[in-house]
Amino acid sequence: MVPVLAVPVLNRPDLLAACLGSIDIPVRLVVIDNSGTGELADVALDVRPDAIVVEPPTNTGYTRAVNDIIRAFPHDPYWLVSNADVVFGPGDLQRLCDGAAGWLGVNGDWRVFKLTADTVARVGLWDENFFNYCSDADYERRCDLAGVTREFIEGTTTHIRSVVIAEARYGADNRHSYPAEVAYYASKWGVPVRASGGFTTPFDEGGHVGDWRYDLSIVRQTHWR
Repeated sequence: MVPVLAVPVLNRPDLLAACLGSIDIPVRLVVIDNSGTGELADVALDVRPDAIVVEPPTNTGYTRAVNDIIRAFPHDPYWLVSNADVVFGPGDLQRLCDGAAGWLGVNGDWRVFKLTADTVARVGLWDENFFNYCSDADYERRCDLAGVTREFIEGTTTHIRSVVIAEARYGADNRHSYPAEVAYYASKWGVPVRASGGFTTPFDEGGHVGDWRYDLSIVRQTHWR
C-alpha cells in the first residue's frame, strides 16, 4: 500500500468524487476538506469509506495541507499529494511511486506529485507564507539549489485547473492574495517567479535553502479570510 495520498479540497464535490474514484492502487487516503461545510467530507466517504477525512476549522490553504501531511506521517518514505480536480490515468500513481527522483510530478506540473523523505530532509517543509500559489515555484528553486533531482512522468492524468478561483468568492480572495504571494517570492529570491538568477539563499542572507519563518505581516496579505 502507498504510505499516504493526500487530497486537499475546497469546492466541486463532483470533481472530488471523480478524482477519488479514479485511484487505481491501494493507498492510505487522506482528504483535507477546507470548505468548512462538511459536504466534501461526506462525498469523500461515500466514494472511499476507508478515507481519513480531516476538517480544519477554516481554510488553511494548499501549502499548509502539504506540510500537515508530512508532519502527520513523519516516518513515511515518501508522500503523494494531489489536486482534487484531477482524474488519475491508469498506472500513473504506481509509476509515481516507483520513480526514483526526489520530487516527481506528472505531465510537466505538480497536479499530483511524489515527495521523498530525503528531499524534505535536505530542503525542508514548504513555506507557509504562501497560501495557494508560488509555493511550488519556491520549492522548485530550493530543490535545484540543494541538488535534488526533480522529474516528470508522461501520463494520462488529467487536470482541469482553476476550479477554485472560478467561484466568485474565491476569485476575489485570490485577486487580493496572488500579487502578495508574487511579491513575497520576489523579495525572497530577488527575481520574479521561476526566473533565473537571483539569490542563492532566502533573502540573500546566507542561510539554508529551507530557512523561512512564519511572518504574520506577510500571512495577513497572502492568506484568504
